[in-house]
Amino acid sequence: MIFIAVGIVGSYLLLILLPIMAWRKIPFALSEPHDANISVIVPFRNEAANLERLVASLRIQTHSSFEALFVNDHSTDDSLNVLKRFLEKDVNFTFSIISLEKSQGKKAAIAAAVVQASGEIIVTTDADCWFHENWLKTMTSAFRNFQTQMVTGPVVLEGTTFFQKLQRIEFGAVLASSAALIGLGKPTMANGANLAYRKSAFHAVNGFSGIEQTPSGDDELLMMKIVKNYPKSVLFAKHSDATVHTLGHTNWADFVQQRKRWASKWKVGMRWSTIISALYVYVVQLALVGLLLLCVFWEMPFMWLAGLWCIKLILELQLIGNYFKDLNEPFSLFHFLLLQTFYPFYVLYVGLASNFGRFQWKERSFKI
Repeated sequence: MIFIAVGIVGSYLLLILLPIMAWRKIPFALSEPHDANISVIVPFRNEAANLERLVASLRIQTHSSFEALFVNDHSTDDSLNVLKRFLEKDVNFTFSIISLEKSQGKKAAIAAAVVQASGEIIVTTDADCWFHENWLKTMTSAFRNFQTQMVTGPVVLEGTTFFQKLQRIEFGAVLASSAALIGLGKPTMANGANLAYRKSAFHAVNGFSGIEQTPSGDDELLMMKIVKNYPKSVLFAKHSDATVHTLGHTNWADFVQQRKRWASKWKVGMRWSTIISALYVYVVQLALVGLLLLCVFWEMPFMWLAGLWCIKLILELQLIGNYFKDLNEPFSLFHFLLLQTFYPFYVLYVGLASNFGRFQWKERSFKI
């Protein structure tokens, strides 16, 4: 059993060299304007507290011309009036406000906006986000190449609490890995808070048709459909100007609900390669916990585990640290090391909890 666990962890240490090298090889994105028409789509539900910051970020964009389509998904707070009030100020972009009537959910909101969008490039973000003035320039510059159908961008979590700072590191690891996989030509993850694609590609794959079973999946499930139709057409915008910022969760309950929501889309249209990758990561963490238990209860030499753990720390620090460095984002070594101490237990817990029961999202309840 010891040798099996050591072998599993050892294989992971070898495999992690691939994303480390892949991240380094991803070229930096250009921060130059693209003359295509752009439509920015922002679905929102009960975001009254965040809309002013979002509108302010759109107001300062240096891209010459774009339209913003805000889609109200049955907000029960004062979001709609708040948005109208902010848009009445001096904004230098064209905008429209759409309110869903019969349909609901993020996918329905985006689909409704795409119908009205005049741009050939669709850019999506969330109402609780903010970004650099050159965000649109950087996220859309890759579409100069007619082969590019989708561009994903970095998302960095912010916050002042201890829990939010840990989430910043954990989410950075997820985004660094997903970017590296895109660099390797094996895209598996995307984030709708920072996503761009051709409207023609959206229509060519029939939008969200076939992936309606889950309320989430407006990002990576759509990406999977586009990749199937257009292989090697997805890029990652590696540039500090392309970064979108949003706040991390302030409590554990909301954090787990988010992870459950993410897990719900993995069951829809998921490829075997993605399923195997997820199971492999889970088994690696299980092996690490198993080795720790063997050290404590069966007198396995602690130096074996310490050696593997140190190598793991060094390699993961290379990937995650370079991710934040290349994006010109602060990186806390202290929070990175602290997260490493209980990360395997976190993965095991969330991996199980995310496959049972229900989850809450935007004051709505869904079955996993």
